Amino acid sequence: MKVLLIIASLLVSLAASADHDCYRRALNNFSVDSMAFQINSEEAVAMFEDRPDKAVYSVVRSLEQQIGCSEKSFELAEVSCKEIVPGNLLSSICYVESQHGYFFISMDMMESINVVFNRWD
Repeated sequence: MKVLLIIASLLVSLAASADHDCYRRALNNFSVDSMAFQINSEEAVAMFEDRPDKAVYSVVRSLEQQIGCSEKSFELAEVSCKEIVPGNLLSSICYVESQHGYFFISMDMMESINVVFNRWD
């Protein structure tokens, strides 16, 4: 029984370490408080055009891959998307909370997804 508890606690600490490593990568080794990224994914763009509130999960997973994190390093909590100019799809922006900070996610006119990650203070 003790061995199982030790193994379980080691696995939890390894997962927490991997999440912290991803957080470090997203902030350029903690040299900045926020960082901008661009996701070039036709699939993500198509999803964002249709349902931005659902696409953000795919976008964040693509970002994790891009910066070399394990999948689901960022646990997403709250997602809210709005059109800044009603009726203009290109003005859509999403606010997404995670355990390490929050994201602003939008699409540009060149069919890329722009992601800004901001750490919690």
